[in-house]
Amino acid sequence: MVSRRNFFTMLILLMIMIFMFMFSSVLKQVLNEYGTNSYAQTDADEGRLRGDYDALSAKLSDEAKALSGKAILPDDYDEGDADKRVIFLCRGGENEVGKVVNAWCGYMKRPMITYNTLDGLEYISSSALPEVIIVDGENVNWNKEADRLLHLTQNGACVIFARMPQPKEIKNSAVLRELMGIKDVYSEKIAIDGIRLFPGFFIGTEEEYADGPGKEGRQDLKLTLPWYVTGEASKVYMMGIVNDRSRKSQFLPSIVWRHAYGDGKCFCITGDYLTEMSGMGFLTACLGEKDSYDIYPVINAQNLVLANYGGFSDENGDALEAIYDQRQIPLFRDVVGPSVISMTERSKDKISLMVTPQMDYEDDIEPEDNMLVFYLRLLNEGYGEAGLSTKQVSNLSLAQKLGKDRVYWEREAADYVLRSLYLDDATHYEDAKALLPDLRTIVIEEKNAKPVTYVDDEVTCQVATSDCLTHTFSQDIALKSLETALGYSNVVFDMFEVSHPSGDDYADFSRKTSSNLLSFWKPYAGFAKTTLSESDLRIRRFMALDYHDARKGSEITLHVDNFDKEAFFILKLNRDEIDEVEGATITDLGDGFFLLGATQEDVKITVKVRTLYYY
Repeated sequence: MVSRRNFFTMLILLMIMIFMFMFSSVLKQVLNEYGTNSYAQTDADEGRLRGDYDALSAKLSDEAKALSGKAILPDDYDEGDADKRVIFLCRGGENEVGKVVNAWCGYMKRPMITYNTLDGLEYISSSALPEVIIVDGENVNWNKEADRLLHLTQNGACVIFARMPQPKEIKNSAVLRELMGIKDVYSEKIAIDGIRLFPGFFIGTEEEYADGPGKEGRQDLKLTLPWYVTGEASKVYMMGIVNDRSRKSQFLPSIVWRHAYGDGKCFCITGDYLTEMSGMGFLTACLGEKDSYDIYPVINAQNLVLANYGGFSDENGDALEAIYDQRQIPLFRDVVGPSVISMTERSKDKISLMVTPQMDYEDDIEPEDNMLVFYLRLLNEGYGEAGLSTKQVSNLSLAQKLGKDRVYWEREAADYVLRSLYLDDATHYEDAKALLPDLRTIVIEEKNAKPVTYVDDEVTCQVATSDCLTHTFSQDIALKSLETALGYSNVVFDMFEVSHPSGDDYADFSRKTSSNLLSFWKPYAGFAKTTLSESDLRIRRFMALDYHDARKGSEITLHVDNFDKEAFFILKLNRDEIDEVEGATITDLGDGFFLLGATQEDVKITVKVRTLYYY
């Protein structure tokens, strides 16, 4: 039996505990400044960053135009400027490969000089050769250029075949085979069973892209290709998988490889990977394997965007109740919201919640009071920021829709600065910009567009890189490539599929997206998780900066031009180990890749030199 004294002691302790929990909850509500967007508070000089970007772009463009298409003269290639020049060899004008190379050169701060012939380049001294010669092998006159490329590579040039010549051209040209390190064209066209990606080429894990348990429905790669057998002094990064022993030769087909010839290196990429923007990481990865080290700038941003989030009005409540036994507002508030929060707590992502107060503006069902406040409170507890979406199912103009959205927004959270917008139709950008004076970044879904760019002097554009509902083998290669090139991804979940379902129910939608995000993005956990406003600022700094690096003995130096508080770079070491870093933070991304966070414009890296033969 409990004594009276013990009973009152226990009662008092219980009341204290209840009070403490209630007080902390009340205090959390009172101090939650949901009405302000903390991610919009920045002291960055956006005008200066845009000016630096314009000046750098003009400089690179002028240098490229001064040389592109004209006769190659030795005087045009002096030693001081050649180290960061990129030559693109292609006849017939800019094609899909040229567009990718051009975008990559802009991100890597290099001028792209386009020639349809290399006549004259062979007379330039080896010390003045451009950094890399990128070749569209399908658009070159090989009767003249094969010997020139062989000579240049022997003298120290780096050559990358963004697309290979036709197999028949390679089979009939001993010079091309010698340049590429091909011992035999085993077959001009043959079906394989899959592809193996070896570690160290891309950031991320090695992979085997072949059918098997847990990989059902993911195979979408082009598996009919030429079978090239490479020889000595070659390193293979991607190789074909052949299960039928009767079709196996001594060597499996090489798909991406490097061949050392003379003092230079030749990289070969079989397939059409460089016809899409997501393939630009192949160029980055090849340069990363060229020497003992490489340094290049990245954005360092991983976004998670919930587009068309419709938990504010009950406009489709009857249809959703028939499916889920819950109407639209409680479904989003009590099921969708908590499941997204649970997923992001595990993945450490931040949420960019692109709000759609209404989809149908002609049904007289208005968004409910305090629902925006509910979500802003939730986001302000550390989960992310809010913006607007433009999708609708009614016939209003975008100006009318955004006008109604702003009335609701100003009634609920007048002081919350809207800096981001999900734009379902990019042609309506000007209408949206006129109604959103604080807008700084938009998200669009446009196939094969540049991942990040400026729309105008004030606003950046971030293209969706994945919807995370599917993750096929080709999408995984594209993810690895883009993460390697830019340290960037922009995953967009279209929540219209939840409020207006046409296929999977929310359980399937949630299971697929959560499983894919927590699995396939795990190797990139070393990159920063950002909201759209945070990635917008990093993009502006990334676009504005220029850089120079050098190595002497065990010391690597990096100087950042147009430095603005922070800058991010990938350091790739192919044989050495990190000893000490000054002027930057460093994160090990695995397989020789390191993320540098520069805190000042001059960075010094000391390595422990390992003496290995690097062919």
